[in-house]
Amino acid sequence: MEAEERRDLILDAVEDFMVECGLTRTSMDAVAKRAGMSKRTVYEVFESREALFAECLVRRSQLMLAPLTPAQKELSLAQRLEELFTFNLPRTSARQSVEMLRAVISSARDYPSLGRQIHLVCMGRLYDMVENELVAEIRRGGLAIAVSDARDHAVLLTDMALESPLRLLLDPDATLEDTEDKADRRKLAISIFLKGVEAQPRT
Repeated sequence: MEAEERRDLILDAVEDFMVECGLTRTSMDAVAKRAGMSKRTVYEVFESREALFAECLVRRSQLMLAPLTPAQKELSLAQRLEELFTFNLPRTSARQSVEMLRAVISSARDYPSLGRQIHLVCMGRLYDMVENELVAEIRRGGLAIAVSDARDHAVLLTDMALESPLRLLLDPDATLEDTEDKADRRKLAISIFLKGVEAQPRT
């Protein structure tokens, strides 16, 4: 078995257990059995449970937050932002993402670094991508804000465009996958933001 295939099998098993049992009841023994390999093999790939959980979250964030393609980079700023704010996950994968987030939050006291990690690799990564697009537009003369303020604007815009995860965590029937309501919220947030910061044409 190739190393990458072995790694993916282990991470798939961890995701299953995080959803089914939570972090505290997800053991390396159980993960190894679910992945069809020995506990020693799992430790050869991941040095600890925390490293295993962290890598699982990184992989999930990479699935949800794909960088813009070269073709998308040629779109207008509004279109680029909408692409960044769209999570195209199938329903089963979207539900799994919510359950994994719930598992991390419920175990935050036992694994405080994981809570910080999920914010860094998920929201922090999205903030970075939005900031990069704002900076590119500022340098083109399209936004009337300073480059030094781009981060604050990126955080504000992202929080406007995406609904709070609190409802997803409290409502078992809430959906993470894309819907018409979510698309309308994205468009409205982007429109309000751009009307406030677009550079005025020179006279």
